[in-house]
Amino acid sequence: MSYSLKSSVSVTPVKNANGAHWWNVFKKKRNEKMWSGVHPDLRTKLEAVFDMMAQRGFDMRPMEGMRSDARQAALLASNSGVTSVGAGMSCHNHGYAVDSVMHVDGKPTWDMNDPHVREGYMLFGEMVEAVGLDWGGSWVSFKDYPHVEMKSQCHVAIRAKRSGRKAPVMIADSSQISPDVILSAFAYQPMGEICPFDSPCEEKIYLAAQICPVPTTQLWAMYQPIYLMKFKWA
Repeated sequence: MSYSLKSSVSVTPVKNANGAHWWNVFKKKRNEKMWSGVHPDLRTKLEAVFDMMAQRGFDMRPMEGMRSDARQAALLASNSGVTSVGAGMSCHNHGYAVDSVMHVDGKPTWDMNDPHVREGYMLFGEMVEAVGLDWGGSWVSFKDYPHVEMKSQCHVAIRAKRSGRKAPVMIADSSQISPDVILSAFAYQPMGEICPFDSPCEEKIYLAAQICPVPTTQLWAMYQPIYLMKFKWA
């Protein structure tokens, strides 16, 4: 990426905090159809990102995952700028891409001139890259902020389709680190700053999670007394 996302992202709570959390808790089942055909690792990582963003007051929701070849061809023919590739050539056609969208007052928005919306998409990009996904907002020629994909796996699937072979079976990787652990570094901190990667506080949070894994929502509650005691006696 040609710019630093960390410098552009604050931890100031924004509107929709309660609404975002409510949506993540009670409406996930409504997206079961949207997740159909999407790689399980992509879903697991994105849902963890959505949950953490909700804690930070941003309402990000999945919009489109698996896309048929017919829809891909129609999007290309529309010249709408949504895609520049034909049927079978998009990661969406193979289940390795998902488009997500920021919501304000329950309505989707792509208005990057709105500071709240832009901050949300920037935070989204930093989080998805932290969990090992490829973000369209970091592309050089075209910025696709809602787009996230598993690039290397997608390319394997596309090459298989072009050569008439079957694509690899989608299986969840049980050996990967939980995205909740990785995203714990983005939780609120008492000093009003993100606990950055490779910093002492991030290392302690990671160590605590490794010793006693807990959901991200509980991780800071477990670590907070240790953190506050450090400042009390400093």
